[in-house]
Amino acid sequence: MAPRTHTMKALAAGSTLALALLAMAPQSAAAQATVPTWREITIYATDASYPAALARRGVQGNVTVELALDDKGRKGVITVRESSRSAELDALALDMARRLDVAAGNEHRNGLVIFKFKKDHSSTIATKSCADFNVDAAWQAATFPERGPRELPVSYESIGTLIYSLHREGSARQSFPGVEAVMNATVATCARTPEAGMLDVMRQEALKLIE
Repeated sequence: MAPRTHTMKALAAGSTLALALLAMAPQSAAAQATVPTWREITIYATDASYPAALARRGVQGNVTVELALDDKGRKGVITVRESSRSAELDALALDMARRLDVAAGNEHRNGLVIFKFKKDHSSTIATKSCADFNVDAAWQAATFPERGPRELPVSYESIGTLIYSLHREGSARQSFPGVEAVMNATVATCARTPEAGMLDVMRQEALKLIE
């Protein structure tokens, strides 16, 4: 019986150690999700707070910052919860968060502020060149290799604009082709013709796929 007793003691000790380590581990995703989002702020390349040098390099993305308030509602710890994968954008977001006037307004002492750095606005897409689009595609490929062209920030605005214009003109005689196919074709054509307009190229490629 002695070996069995020793085994049971070892298992109990191991379980105690595992529980202790679990208590020390970071919060799970489910636990972290309970932190409320207090605000979402979009910063466009036309804003003074978005350095032109970053926009020219195609640097864009979201930074989620967590703020912790003390019992008097004053900001304490400010940390980056989800990085944009750009140290420069993360630093900008932290600086903005430090100057942000926030109050929980409820029982929560911690809250999230999401800073969205976007190069393109619906009013600027029509004049965006393939050269500028190529810069964006290259930055995303290097920074987010797991993402495809359809996940480029400019894709969402431009595809919506294109679908609206095609239907208004009656050019779309059937359902719009897959977004991924259109974006892949746009990337390939823009790479060959950087002087062309991005939206013009996207329109041409969409019409080819529709036909």
